[in-house]
This record gives sequence, C-alpha cells and structure tokens, in this order.
Amino acid sequence: MAGLPYGEALAQLGNVPDVARGVTVTSRQRSDYNPLGVRLGGFRLDGSVEAGGGWDSNIFGRKNSIKSDAYVDEAARINLESDWTRHAVGASVNMDARQYFKQSSQDWQDFDVGGFGRYDFSSSTNLQAQYRHYRDHLDVYSADVQSAGISQPVPYNSDEFVVAGTTRLNRLGLIAQGVYRTFDFENVPGLNTQVSRNSFNTTVGAIGASYSLAPGRNITTIVRVQDISYTANDPSVRARDSFTWEALTGFDYDFDGLWQGRIAVGWRQREYRGPNIRTLQGPAFEGSLSYVPTQLTTLRLLVSRTIEESIRQDAVSYQRTQLGLSVDHEYLRNVILHGEVKGDRREYERPSQRSTDALLILSARYLLNRNMQVIGSYAYTRRLESTGGFTEYDRNLLQVRLRFDL
Repeated sequence: MAGLPYGEALAQLGNVPDVARGVTVTSRQRSDYNPLGVRLGGFRLDGSVEAGGGWDSNIFGRKNSIKSDAYVDEAARINLESDWTRHAVGASVNMDARQYFKQSSQDWQDFDVGGFGRYDFSSSTNLQAQYRHYRDHLDVYSADVQSAGISQPVPYNSDEFVVAGTTRLNRLGLIAQGVYRTFDFENVPGLNTQVSRNSFNTTVGAIGASYSLAPGRNITTIVRVQDISYTANDPSVRARDSFTWEALTGFDYDFDGLWQGRIAVGWRQREYRGPNIRTLQGPAFEGSLSYVPTQLTTLRLLVSRTIEESIRQDAVSYQRTQLGLSVDHEYLRNVILHGEVKGDRREYERPSQRSTDALLILSARYLLNRNMQVIGSYAYTRRLESTGGFTEYDRNLLQVRLRFDL
C-alpha cells in the first residue's frame, strides 16, 4: 500500500505465435479456447462472470479460538477497448465479493472502475492518462491489521490519477510518470480505534531511462520521489507525513530466449515531518526472472523491497520484502496447472517487530470451450516468524469456481 509506486526451418518455427520468443504458458494464445469478445466498430468488448464456493479453515488468522467457515465468491469483469492502429481509449469495471455462511462480519465486496486514453505522437512517442476508482479492503489475517487490534476486513476507497509519457531516441528510451492517489479508510463497527485517522493522499513522480545494447537487452535507471500527506486535522497524525526518494539502476535482459530477467537495485530513504519519527532508509530492489525450459512450462521468480504505510496507531511505516516463485504448466491444451510459493516479511522500526509469512498456492484451470472454464485452487498460509506480539497461525483455503466469458 502506497509503495513507490515498473536454418530456415528454425526461422519459420520462430514466427509461429504459439512458440515465438518470449511467449509463456499464460500469455500464449489458444485459438480454440480464447474468448472471441464482441466487436463494436473500432472497439472490442470483453467480459466474464464467475462464481463458486470454498472453505476457509482459519478465517481470523488465529493460533487459538480458531473459527472455520464455508463461503461463496462472485466476480465480474467488463472491458471495452479500442482496436485502432493509432491512439487508444478504453474503460473497464471489475468486481469481487465474498460471503461467509456463518461469520457475516468477514464478508467483503470490492470493485474498481476507470478508463484511459493514449495519444500517439509517433510510433515511439506517446502520452497516456488514466483514472480509476477503487473500493477495496485490507485482509483480517494481515499482520498490520492484526497488530492494530482489528478482527474484520478494513474497507477503504481510493482514487488514482496517472499521467505518463514515453519516447525513444535511437537506443535511448525515456519515460516520465506522475501519480496521485488517495486512501480513505472507513472505521470498523464496534472498534474504538478510529481507522479513518490513517487516511492519506500520496503523490509520486518518476523519471526513467533505458539504453539498448541489443534487441531485448537494456540498461535501465529510474529515480522516484513520493510525498505522503495525512488528511486528519490532528498534529499527532500529521507528524506521519513523509517525503521519500529512491534511485535504482539495473537491466532488462533477454539472455537466450529461454532466460529473461529484469532487476533494479538502489537506495531508498523516507523522512518524516515529526522530529521524533526516525528516518527509514535502506536498500531498494525489484526484479523478476523467467525461464521457459519447454513451450509447455514457464517458471518465474519475483522479488521486491518496498516501504508501506501502516494503519496502526503505534507504527507509521514498515519495510516489506516479498519473494515469489511460480510455475505454470500446460498439461493439456485446455488444462493449465499453476503452483506458487511466496514469502512476505514485514519489518517495523518502532516498535521493533518482525513477521514472516509463507504462502503455497496450487490451482488447475480446465477450459471447457471458448466461453466456459472450471477453476480449482488450494492455498496454505503459515506465519513462520513473529516477534513483538504478532500472532502465529496457519490457514487452509479451498475453492472451486465456474467462469463464463463473453
């Protein structure tokens, strides 16, 4: 949350879209199973609805007094986007909701709606603007929510405005981006803590450059600054206002068509308005590595380190390190298997606290035809480390969904 916010036969084979360089299991087009959408002049309309049920073994994320419950999920997506050769506009609406059979206090309903426009000055220069409104929530089993003494989802509204421009001058690529986003938290019924006091607005500016050594091989650098301003008219809350800068450099590299990597490493520093709040600084990094051993299997490694805002009264920000390894396998043309292992570590400076969560996800997607698919998944969460009062727990989540595509 509020992270800084980036021979001849072989030649013929390489031109086949299904096996082209850089195509992964998830990005591959499946002509027999891809939804066709609806053509509306120069626009394409895509949409989907899905619903299903599941079981949660530990809905509060506790070590003691564990409560389990069954639930029903619903989701819907609508996307309208231009299909022009130059310029682009589009709009989309997304919705996700969950209702528990017994523990209705854990129900949530999220949605987002927005649109974008892009003006192309040339094939290498464009300017894009977008707006999106979010209705979202923080999960009850999050370490930050638990340590704030909250035992149900924390809803919030958010508006995001983004303007970005890109251009390329021979081997040199340039990008500039500005983001303004609001976070308006709602108070949780029956809780004395006023979560709304943690509402804030953030502005992010970024300038980046890349230099192409060869096709698919670039050296990159980016500088970001971020201002966070709390909206409560209270000096003790306004002391949490902060200014952050970070500079990272790295590469975006296609090694041999099988290995592709992107990494950026640098330094990040956040200074607060309140003189009693310690400056938060340290290494910053973000990156990914993908490996395609065969056309049927894709492995991907993701890593990042960010600074995020806390909703606790006794803490301001925390440093978050995330690591994930995933594998996608096309078992059959219409059966896609997915496995993922994640690690999430949160470090608080004052008070000094740590928590490390591990997450395992297994899922299978069965494409019945262009318009229908069945999705089954299992997720296991375990808190491996906890200090300073964080709750240790484990959690099993089973789910089956039926999806209809337009």
